[in-house]
Amino acid sequence: MPAITVLFTTSKAGNTTLITLAAGLLVVAMIASLTGSIALAAVGAEQKETANLPPAVMFIAVPVVVSLVSVLAAFQVLAAIYLPTAKTLFAFITGAGGLAGAYFTSFAVGDSWRAGPSDPAVRAAWLPDQWIRSHEAAYQQANRVACVSAAPAVIGLALRLFDTGLRATETSVNWLIGVGLLLALLGTFGGVQRTSHPVNGDQHGLKPYEAYGTAISVGLYTLALMVYLP
Repeated sequence: MPAITVLFTTSKAGNTTLITLAAGLLVVAMIASLTGSIALAAVGAEQKETANLPPAVMFIAVPVVVSLVSVLAAFQVLAAIYLPTAKTLFAFITGAGGLAGAYFTSFAVGDSWRAGPSDPAVRAAWLPDQWIRSHEAAYQQANRVACVSAAPAVIGLALRLFDTGLRATETSVNWLIGVGLLLALLGTFGGVQRTSHPVNGDQHGLKPYEAYGTAISVGLYTLALMVYLP
């Protein structure tokens, strides 16, 4: 990435902690985008709309959103180094990106009602044991997941509005980068594993902890970035 080249060639002229944060976020974004795209290929290879696909998509959405928010956050750090007057603007852009990411992640819940066994008789016996049992329930739960997962990003935006946050240190920078990388890898691995089909043919639909866990994780990651961005 050209931005990383700029950071390393001018590293002696700026705050090393912020430069480390910006470079680390860009690396996390690159890894998350690459692994996420590979994981999406596993979903694209599916030919039937089985019940495991909505949760797989939600898991894979995690590295996608991590990549998006990390890139925006890295540019906010760059703005703080080179364009201090614009750092608040870029902070709000970062928060908006995280808010949109949390919202988009919840979309799979609304589509989960369609996935499952194609045989009507098998589906009738399978459906009562599932979390999502109807079109209406799917949309209701999707709205709930969207609201809950968006809350951390909204809190982060409010903190920036009142100029409230914490000073980034070497330790916090390492944690932010490490957590971002961990979320990206867990989302990728979880998504790929979720595309597998049970040997006994019993399809496993979307679970509440999968829906809320994936969506909230990207919201909390956005909040953590908003707290520590300069």
